[in-house]
Amino acid sequence: SEGTLGFIAEAVLHTLPEFAHKYTGQLYFRNVRDAAAAIHPLRLSGARAAEIMDRASLRSVQDLPGAPAELRQLPGEAAAILVEYQAEDRESILQFQREADRVIRDLRLLHDVAFTDDPAAQAALWKLRKGIIPSVGAMRPPATTLLTEDIVFPVPLLAEGVTDLQRLFAEFGYQEGVIFGHAKDGNLHFLISQSFNTGEELNRFAGFMEELVRVVSGKYDGALKAEHGTGRNTAPFVETEWGAEAYAIMRDLKSLLDPANMLNPGVVINADPQAHVAHVKSMAQVGREVDQCIECGFCESKCPSRRLTLTPRQRIVIRREISRLQFSSSDPSLLASLLDDYSYAGNDTCALDGLCATACPVGIDTGELTRRLRAESNREEGVALWIASHFSAVEKVIGFGVRLGHVVENIAGVDGVRAVSVLAEKIFHTPLPKWNGSIPFPSRAAPAFQLAGGKDFVYFPSCISRRLGVPNLPGRKPRSLQEALVIVSGRAGIHLQVPDDVVGACCGMPFASKGYVQAHQAMLRKILGRMWEWSNHGEIPIVIDTTSCVHSLRTCRDDLEEEDRRRWGELTILDAVEFLHDHVLPKLEVHPVEEKIILHPNCSGRKLGLETKMLAIAQRCAGTVSLPLNLGCCAFAGDRGLLFPELTRSATEMEAAEVLAGDYYGHYSSNIPCEIGMSQATGKDYMSIVYLVEKASR
Repeated sequence: SEGTLGFIAEAVLHTLPEFAHKYTGQLYFRNVRDAAAAIHPLRLSGARAAEIMDRASLRSVQDLPGAPAELRQLPGEAAAILVEYQAEDRESILQFQREADRVIRDLRLLHDVAFTDDPAAQAALWKLRKGIIPSVGAMRPPATTLLTEDIVFPVPLLAEGVTDLQRLFAEFGYQEGVIFGHAKDGNLHFLISQSFNTGEELNRFAGFMEELVRVVSGKYDGALKAEHGTGRNTAPFVETEWGAEAYAIMRDLKSLLDPANMLNPGVVINADPQAHVAHVKSMAQVGREVDQCIECGFCESKCPSRRLTLTPRQRIVIRREISRLQFSSSDPSLLASLLDDYSYAGNDTCALDGLCATACPVGIDTGELTRRLRAESNREEGVALWIASHFSAVEKVIGFGVRLGHVVENIAGVDGVRAVSVLAEKIFHTPLPKWNGSIPFPSRAAPAFQLAGGKDFVYFPSCISRRLGVPNLPGRKPRSLQEALVIVSGRAGIHLQVPDDVVGACCGMPFASKGYVQAHQAMLRKILGRMWEWSNHGEIPIVIDTTSCVHSLRTCRDDLEEEDRRRWGELTILDAVEFLHDHVLPKLEVHPVEEKIILHPNCSGRKLGLETKMLAIAQRCAGTVSLPLNLGCCAFAGDRGLLFPELTRSATEMEAAEVLAGDYYGHYSSNIPCEIGMSQATGKDYMSIVYLVEKASR
């Protein structure tokens, strides 16, 4: 009853099987009428899914990553059907393939169909189909709301119904109207962008809805709702669709079971014939980073703070309410309360991991909004800029603090790092962790890190690995990450050169994540200038041992001035994972260790697409390798896990439980902050995958 007569306190779902064998193709037609006419024969042929998309919906996703090239070349009235057959065994899917080949011969197609059984190609097609609503929403005009409905036409009459729906778009001035949906069941979605700011716009929408009801329910005896709740937009038309007698029964049942009208008021049963144009939700402008958002929620499952404070969608919704209140000055006390609460729930506990953008079809990274808000609230840009300009001295002091902290802790039995790393805490607003040690640099002070002869690659140890690069493993001789990587490279006959002036070089990410824009840009200029010289003006690739630093440097283009941007474009920056996979392992003699290990491909690595290479490295070097089913972001985020340990505890809860249930011997990642976070979450010793390769190549 959609909450009208009660609510569901608990549910057990009987799910449909996910068949192992799939046969998927995208069919193109000259117009949406031809496409709609093809649905009935495709359904009879046994297709499990047949998703229709008109030209406007295809246009909304044609520039997204993975989109087929032919989308941009389709004629103006074209349409497509994403069709998929599924079966639980090979013999059945072969039968479906024969049936598909038979039925498509009689369809009015633009060109031949390329079916595929490749899971990656199938996933790419489905990702585009699922991205239509957010993509269309991102293109809507400012100050308009994206409206979507889910209507049903009888499948044999689908072509006629689609034609009438397009006629309504033209009649009421919705030139941007989009049609798509689960056409195999006669279910169509349509999208329109609607402003409710003037009486004229309200009347236009009201007239459209009345005519839509007449066509769907009256002319075709279809349904106004197919798979979603009635909602206030359709509530005024329930009586029209079902008739006065049936509606009276619904109304009387509602009044008997819920006389106070407490449950879902105004939905299904609503006496206001203008409910669909009253109390319409506004979309206040917040900023270019998130204004495209239509609050679809695709991002929420990726967010590390979703169980602790807010999801990306919730952050955007609250910022829109803050913006509305600031503009209207209607409720100062509510505004003050929201701003105060948002400081922790929205700003402090955002990990800036960017995984929300990977799930968003239009790539909205809510972390960019958080970064700007932090920058606007910063009062210490001058201090940060001084630190960026004197980072060599600062780094040495921090390294001394880490080493002294270990000494104090060993002698006094207290947390020495927190006691003596005062400068680091003032600079980065966080104490340094006590589980890792510092190593001496520059490289001339540690000749074991250099190999004789020419340099095949330049090796830039990140600032965090220079100061926290020795795992504190009980009962094992400590070996720095730099030493391990150089040793492994040497075994493969690859020469690494650590520059003499590496101290004081940083990717700038610590400043960027805290919103210190000038300090970040100053550090970028410094590091790119050094990399330009280290690499002999872009000739020699540069290897970095910390994945978050690689991601930061590969995505900094918009923060660079023109000359730095030119140099940046000529540099080759490699993460240690791809360096090991592409260059070291092919030349290395490996003896796989008979160990059961688990990986944590961190969020920077996943955004760079390195998880497949990390898995391949591990499978080459270990007997049994697992990836967590509940893999997420550890939310350590440089310092978030130290400042707000509850964030990391919440973000890692499910993954940590899975890791602890698996009895793994080795735990590997490629980013020291993430290794710290996962170590604290699980009590296990996470370390760089470089150590696994070193162990397997002894």
